[in-house]
Amino acid sequence: MRLIKLAVASMLLSISLTSCFKDEPENAECDIEQAYINTDDYKTMFFYASDAQVDVPSDDKEIHFTVRSSADLTAIAPQFKLTEGATISPENGSVHDFSDPSNPVEYTVTSENGKWSRTYKVYFDVLQEIEGAKVCDFSNYKLSNDSKYFVWYDKVDGKELRNWATGNPGFKISNGSANWDEYPTVPTSDGEEHKNCVKLTTRRTSSLADMVKMPIAAGNLFIGTFDASNALKDAMKATHFGLPFSFKTKPIYFSGYYKYLPGEKFTNRNMKEIKDRVDEGTIYAVLYDNHDKNGKAVVLHGDDVQTSPQIVAIAILPNIGKTEEWTYFNIPFNYKKNIDAEKLTNGGYSLAVVCSSSVDGAIFQGAIGSTLWVDKIIVKCEDAN
Repeated sequence: MRLIKLAVASMLLSISLTSCFKDEPENAECDIEQAYINTDDYKTMFFYASDAQVDVPSDDKEIHFTVRSSADLTAIAPQFKLTEGATISPENGSVHDFSDPSNPVEYTVTSENGKWSRTYKVYFDVLQEIEGAKVCDFSNYKLSNDSKYFVWYDKVDGKELRNWATGNPGFKISNGSANWDEYPTVPTSDGEEHKNCVKLTTRRTSSLADMVKMPIAAGNLFIGTFDASNALKDAMKATHFGLPFSFKTKPIYFSGYYKYLPGEKFTNRNMKEIKDRVDEGTIYAVLYDNHDKNGKAVVLHGDDVQTSPQIVAIAILPNIGKTEEWTYFNIPFNYKKNIDAEKLTNGGYSLAVVCSSSVDGAIFQGAIGSTLWVDKIIVKCEDAN
């Protein structure tokens, strides 16, 4: 596990982000930091050269490669970058059969001092296809590995796909004793048809987070991943917005249901009240080119998810103020660039759907208690000819 060291208020705060480090001395880490495949011709397995390498967040125990449907997965030799001094079993670079997604290969990493270990599951996933529409009803969720908070996933052909992420792992760092229902993002049965939906609430963090001027945590839910190792160090970079999909046709509409109640007092990151501000929620979808002109992989973060030149299309629900009843929205994608048909089919575009209880929550401004409920979000694609 990686140890994050934060210099705050003239003292060094050492924070453990996963279960394998418990105030042990150095060389007790037992993480896979990176996984990669060495291949002479990446196109036989991957869409892009960058797909052959996966950076592994410190709180993840699953590693996912995205591959072509035609890829031969029966004899693959993944290699791993480990934390210093750690060892891995099966052997690093050994050949295994990854063709059965219900039976992933498991790797156990043991720390240099031999006292700690951690097991990872490695998957090779065929690129997810979106044909007609992507429907998100948020009915699939479960407790995290440590049973502290909830995580959401999509279910396709009986398989759980961790397409959705939240900032809950970051909240756990500063509020480790919180119950699951005190986290910013929680499930509730108060949906548009009295079924499951997601409740996002802006929460007070703790004195630890105050030291780095992160006094609140907006409830959020988004397609992408969250890197808890950056949560207190560079919060903007902790959110990795969007995942690649294979689209038959381009997205044209973004719809769903929401209701919203703002909190009573809007504050800045110093917890100073801004008396003329009333909090608002935010809901939007972004389609972006996930490789730059040099072929380097691109992921959008909190500081550029609505402004990056990689953005191809965006749909934003404006002015989410006090809305006590479930309200339907249906807004078009605003295209800024022409679509490349080959990229559209081959995972060259990533889709991000983002919801937050405080529109400025990414810069730690908002009102404690602001609550956004979301349900039945749909990304509708153009009808095929």
